[in-house]
Amino acid sequence: MSSVADKHGKLNRRALLLGAVFLAGGAAALNRFARQSNASTDVGPVFSPDQFALLEQVADTMIPATDTPGAIDAGVPAFLRDMLADWGSQETHAQMLGVLDTIEKQAWSRFGAAFLALPGERKLEVMRNVDADAMARQDPAYGKFKWLVLVGYYQSEAGATQELRYELVPGAWRACLPLAEVGRASAV
Repeated sequence: MSSVADKHGKLNRRALLLGAVFLAGGAAALNRFARQSNASTDVGPVFSPDQFALLEQVADTMIPATDTPGAIDAGVPAFLRDMLADWGSQETHAQMLGVLDTIEKQAWSRFGAAFLALPGERKLEVMRNVDADAMARQDPAYGKFKWLVLVGYYQSEAGATQELRYELVPGAWRACLPLAEVGRASAV
């Protein structure tokens, strides 16, 4: 039996309410990141100002603004900063800084300039090379970095509502239907 049902299979209201409170708390935590990322310009304890600027440009190269907002508009760099500062382990911090260092080294070896100084198409070329190399080596740090960028983007309001098609309640709402049209009720 699950924790929402007692030993007789009846619903446990306390467990349902606790689950609802937990879900609301998770939404509030995500909302906290959105508010902080827009209000704060502090780069925090994880990144130096130069590293944070590099992170912004890397995220913007990975998810540029098109007809939908890009990573910077969605607050992805601030999301990563906050996630690493609040929940990231020292190992994860080191991995993310290592990924940024790898990108910077690739820019210098390929074009003899810092990633931030490169024009857009050269930044994209650097990112394609870093991506191909990391995927060929199955680099877990780079995979985690890409995953965090995507999570930050699609957890943002811009990513969830403008990039994705967001519907609070999917489908059409029809309040009163004949039972013959509906068929059996769901047991879920």
